[in-house]
Amino acid sequence: MGESLRKIGLGVGLIATVLLPIALLLFGALKPGGTIPAILLLSGLWTFVFGLFMEAKQERLYYSGSGAIVALLSTYHFIHLRYTIGLVIVALVVLVLIQALFRPGAPPRPAKT
Repeated sequence: MGESLRKIGLGVGLIATVLLPIALLLFGALKPGGTIPAILLLSGLWTFVFGLFMEAKQERLYYSGSGAIVALLSTYHFIHLRYTIGLVIVALVVLVLIQALFRPGAPPRPAKT
């Protein structure tokens, strides 16, 4: 599955995640106010999934974390903007903590004696 995702590419997937909600808007399936949240949600989910199946471990956390943050940005359509900002800040803090604690690709820390 990872090989097929790499063939598709991040850019092609992101283009599709933008064009699909625009097409749904033109067909009347989405309202104008729901198009941008749909684009953010689909783009974030695509980036998250693409990040999980990237070859290099150093890039997985970056792509998955940024995908989760972009997907969270779409929640402004459903909840108050201040809650959306709070969720994004919490996601950024968690991403920084995970990066600091696990450091993908870095050699393990020596144990304290």
